[in-house]
Amino acid sequence: MPEWIYSDFGPLPRRPLFLCIISNTDTGKIPGLSAAGTTPELTDYTPGADAELVETNKIITMPELPEAPGGSPTPAVVTKAALNLTGISSLFIASGLRKKPAIPYIELGGEPGGDIREQRGVRDPQGIFERGRRLGGKLAALSDCILIGESIAGGTTTALAVLRALGYRENVSSSFSSNPIGLKEQVAAEAMARAGASPGSLKDDPMEAIKELGDPMMPCALGLMSGLSGSRSGCRVVLAGGTQMAAVLALGKALGLEGDVSIATTKYIMEDRSASFRQIVEAAGRPYHYVDPGLERSKVPGLQVYAQGYVKEGVGMGGASLLAGLYGFSQEQLVSESDRVLMTVELPKKQV
Repeated sequence: MPEWIYSDFGPLPRRPLFLCIISNTDTGKIPGLSAAGTTPELTDYTPGADAELVETNKIITMPELPEAPGGSPTPAVVTKAALNLTGISSLFIASGLRKKPAIPYIELGGEPGGDIREQRGVRDPQGIFERGRRLGGKLAALSDCILIGESIAGGTTTALAVLRALGYRENVSSSFSSNPIGLKEQVAAEAMARAGASPGSLKDDPMEAIKELGDPMMPCALGLMSGLSGSRSGCRVVLAGGTQMAAVLALGKALGLEGDVSIATTKYIMEDRSASFRQIVEAAGRPYHYVDPGLERSKVPGLQVYAQGYVKEGVGMGGASLLAGLYGFSQEQLVSESDRVLMTVELPKKQV
């Protein structure tokens, strides 16, 4: 096991597949909540642009490279680098996505999520779950290990609201270096008041928690987990993400989902003292893995600052990096390829 990968992963996957759910929630447009775009309005485009970057090394439908207000590029850069090294196939799944990417993808349907302070987060979570479950059952025949990442701006805030409704007191992380946890708690409290919920009141009704307080990524991920884990092939499932995916594990426990499910993230999430990734995952009863991408060695300042607590995770970065390490690639190779991807990504031509 490479020294930059932590906790034994077990047998090397023979036919891994990387999935990533791309979704929108209007909660992500609340000023100060998300760094997944230079402006709140651009966060609508970020998931689709992430998919375009990973699939084509081009940004097609967004006017600029997805990046945080401080200039840190999207973690899709590192995900793309890891998948380039390993040659592992990727597939993007749209669930409640407003701006569609200009690449082949699977459309699971559903409407974009609402601002949970003012309206329900997800109109039909059960429908999304069932479609995800059927898709997972089909994909299980193609792979012995499927990783599931996400790209949705504002997802840590909806994760916090759902965790509170399930009775969890732990905190979520942030793509900002300074976690706006006070603002997130305020949004979650307003959303719970609107929904008539209180801490722990929906612990026995996780679908209602998603409907009122969640986002469209959550029922999609849970449906995929259910379909993949329930297949006869015995497919291993690895959620690739930080506290958003940890909240999915908490929801999965509340739903009684079983199977070989774990989670993989980055060292930057593990070292985030403002968040409680480890505690949420342990409470959900699932194993975790994490990697140190070594981005402080990057030649690009925007990537270097990941190691200082900016961005941290997203677009399955931790899981994709884990695969790179498992397949024998070094930390130095991952950093070098990430630099190359960022320096060669093709951006839209500006209109004159």
